[in-house]
Amino acid sequence: MAHSQQHPPLARLVESLRAEKIRFLIVGMMSAVVQGAPVTTFDTDIWIDLPARQYMKKVANLCMDLGATMRANTVFVFPDETMVNFIYAVTGLRVFSAEYRAARRMRWIGLRDVPFLPLARIYKSKSVIRRPKDLVHMILLKQLMAGDRNPTARVSGRSAGKIAGTKGRKP
Repeated sequence: MAHSQQHPPLARLVESLRAEKIRFLIVGMMSAVVQGAPVTTFDTDIWIDLPARQYMKKVANLCMDLGATMRANTVFVFPDETMVNFIYAVTGLRVFSAEYRAARRMRWIGLRDVPFLPLARIYKSKSVIRRPKDLVHMILLKQLMAGDRNPTARVSGRSAGKIAGTKGRKP
C-alpha cells in the first residue's frame, strides 16, 4: 500500500486502517487533547473494532509495515517515537458500535473525519477506572465540558478530593 511520506506515521496508520476497512476510534487523553484539554499524553490510544486475537494478523502487520516495533502485545512505537496502544474494549463504555456512532469526527494530523470519543464518554470511562491520573483528568474534563477555557487554573486538592470521593482528604 502506498503511503504519503509527507504524513507522519500516525496519519499513515489511520490511512492504513481505513484502507483495510478496520473501524477505529481515537480514545483516551489524545482524544481529549484534540478536543481542547490542556494536558499532555505519551501515547495515542486507538480502540479498534476487531476481536482481541485478530490484532496479530491485521493491526500488528499494518504497524510493522509502517516501520513500527512491537513494545508489548498491543503497543507499537513508530520511527518518530510515536507510541500507539490498541484497545479492544473500553472499561465503563458501551460496545464499540454504539460509541462509534456517537463519535466526534474531526480533522487531525492532516486527515479529515477522524473519529474521536467525545469528552463525556472519556469522562465516563475514567470515572469507572479511577486510577490516580484518571481522577485528575476527570477534573479537567468536567471543567472543559462546562465551557471553562482555562481548566488548569482551578485544579486544587479540594476539587480532586471531591472527584475521588475523599472530600479533601488524600485519596
